[in-house]
Amino acid sequence: MNPAPSRSLRLLLLAAILAAPIGAAAKEEIITVGELRPGMKGYGLTVFEGTEPEHFDVEVVSVVPNFLLRQSIILIRVDHPVTDHSGIIGGMSGSPIYIEGRLAGALAYGWRFHKDPIAGVTPIENMLAVLERKVRTGREPVLPMRLARAMEPLLRDEASHGALPAGPFFESFSRHEDASILPARTPMTLSGFAGKAMSMLEEALSPFGIDPVMGGGSASSAEDPGRFVPGGALGVQLVRGDMNATGIGTVTTVRGDDVLAFGHPMMNMGQGALPVTTARIHTVIASVNRSNKLGSPMSPIGSLVQDRQACIAARTDRTAPMIPVTFHIEDPRSRFEESYSVEIVSHRLLTARILHAVLVNIIQNAASDATDVTAQIEGVMKISGRDPITLHDAGVSRRGLTPLAAYFRPSGIVSAVLSNPFEDADIESLEFDVTLRYGLEQSTIVGAFLTAENPLPGEVVNLNVRVRSYGGEESLFTVPIEFPEASGGDKVSITVGGGDAVSPVMPVPRNLDDMLANVRRFYPPKSIVVVTEVPGEGLSLRGRVLERLPDFAVSALKPAVGDQGMSSHKTSVRKVYPTSHVMVGKQTVSVTVGSREYR
Repeated sequence: MNPAPSRSLRLLLLAAILAAPIGAAAKEEIITVGELRPGMKGYGLTVFEGTEPEHFDVEVVSVVPNFLLRQSIILIRVDHPVTDHSGIIGGMSGSPIYIEGRLAGALAYGWRFHKDPIAGVTPIENMLAVLERKVRTGREPVLPMRLARAMEPLLRDEASHGALPAGPFFESFSRHEDASILPARTPMTLSGFAGKAMSMLEEALSPFGIDPVMGGGSASSAEDPGRFVPGGALGVQLVRGDMNATGIGTVTTVRGDDVLAFGHPMMNMGQGALPVTTARIHTVIASVNRSNKLGSPMSPIGSLVQDRQACIAARTDRTAPMIPVTFHIEDPRSRFEESYSVEIVSHRLLTARILHAVLVNIIQNAASDATDVTAQIEGVMKISGRDPITLHDAGVSRRGLTPLAAYFRPSGIVSAVLSNPFEDADIESLEFDVTLRYGLEQSTIVGAFLTAENPLPGEVVNLNVRVRSYGGEESLFTVPIEFPEASGGDKVSITVGGGDAVSPVMPVPRNLDDMLANVRRFYPPKSIVVVTEVPGEGLSLRGRVLERLPDFAVSALKPAVGDQGMSSHKTSVRKVYPTSHVMVGKQTVSVTVGSREYR
């Protein structure tokens, strides 16, 4: 066996790697699992502080065959003053391991509460196999039965953001954590987050082996290496701007525009597009449980393209989309105003959850008052190639603004748009204006009655709506009701409710435009909606709502269209009346319409 390279030789090799221009890194000679034997020595590269990789000594302990499906693991003992004290460190994931001068793989696994610095290495041949996967273009076909499900978040009274699903890869390590070997978890450096928002991100990301840790925002460009090198720090960015969330690991190898890192998945989501950055490591935070690097992102210089069992793969010649998001919060009474700007990764599973956490974080910072508050949100979502979509929401709370964030409907709408089954939707920007009024500007609909007991067909009769505001003061809200000529002798039902209490009629969408049209059908929370049922049947089909259809038309359409994408409902006349308060509650009045020939 060849002796391990001397320290001076290793430094020369490192200097040569750092001096090589990006895109022109030499392909290291590799050593396969079959060539490894216990006792073989080598070294690894990682950043313990700053931006330049340091070497640490390693010795092969053993090879565990078929540790994961068709993937062995190389066990090594690490020798370095930092690891002697801290053990295997979160953020070392991806550190290249060289045995007798040849690349064996990436440090990727460790134990909790470990006493010895033993690590698991993902073989380089498994990582290189990820580069062989072709990046898919276009979208997979969608079954018709999924069309209705695409609108589910928009049909609920509350926005449903959904939990991020933990992939089978990480589920296999979630049980008996104390005794099992685990991926060397990726520290997610958070800057500008605190309290509830940080807990939300931790809850969403921990199933993926990601540990949210407090860190810094973007580091000084003067320290930025401006390129990826083996052993250098690499960040995968989810949020940047006034807040920052970046998962930090280590580069294993650079081959032209291809970069392999981590030695295990970040979230095991397969093909994707997330911004990757260079990073600076401030220090290592030692812990008996699990140590982590504390770092800050630097320049974005590429995009993640694969997130697989063996590693993540990035390309430096690609750019991942980010969604600019601006928040403006205003309290007119105290003349308080504040604006925030961030960019959030565009991803169908991640964006809505991150947007939700960002909103909660902004609220905690700008409006943490735990008192009676009424909030109104006006938002604008710009989708490439389409007219802007206006997003409305409003609510009241006895405990301040933070609890209202759980019902932030625009987050659910953003999620539904990004995950729609019709086409790729590029959200160009999101803007939200939040107006606060301290006090409960909410009224409850507690009763309703007509001013005539037996109205005639074609007659206009007033509906008096009894409304009780917070504090017990009652008032009448009067709206005119016209009874159709065809309603004579029929029993007519009239429902009156707050904007959030009345569900709009929504046809099953055939395309993204139909889906966006359904978004516009929501009623403002600061409104009273009056629904008057009239004789006849209505149909929702092919993205449209058809009202007041004669019986023969309904009978003809049903067989022609079938039941796919079609639903029937009672025909109704709906009118919306704006109010100054958030309206809640619902009342129904029934009346029998007289017949003119008997009057």
